[in-house]
Amino acid sequence: MRDLDEKQFAVLNDKLDKMIRFLALGAVRGLSQEKDKIKELDAAGFKPNEIDRLLGKTVGYSRVVLERLKEKKQPQPGAPSATGTSSSTTQTSSTPQGQQEMTTV
Repeated sequence: MRDLDEKQFAVLNDKLDKMIRFLALGAVRGLSQEKDKIKELDAAGFKPNEIDRLLGKTVGYSRVVLERLKEKKQPQPGAPSATGTSSSTTQTSSTPQGQQEMTTV
C-alpha cells in the first residue's frame, strides 16, 4: 500500500470532518434548545471548541453553556434541597465537663 501525500491526506481529512459534522448534527436535529444540543454533543465526547464549530457558534459559547449547566446541577451550600430543608446538619458533642454543645455544619 502506498503512502498518502499531503494533498490526499488533506482531502481525506476534509471528507471525514464533513461526515462527522453530518452525523453529529443529525444526532441533535430533533433537539430544539441549543443547550440540549451542546449537552448531547458533550456527552458524545466532542470538546467545546468542536461543538462551537459544529453548531456554528462563536469560540467559547459551548464552554460557557456547559459551565452554566454544571453550576445548575451542583446545589449551593446552605441552599434548600429538593425536599425543602436546608443542607446543613446539627451535630451534638460532649465537652470535658459533660455538657453538650450543638454546632451547625
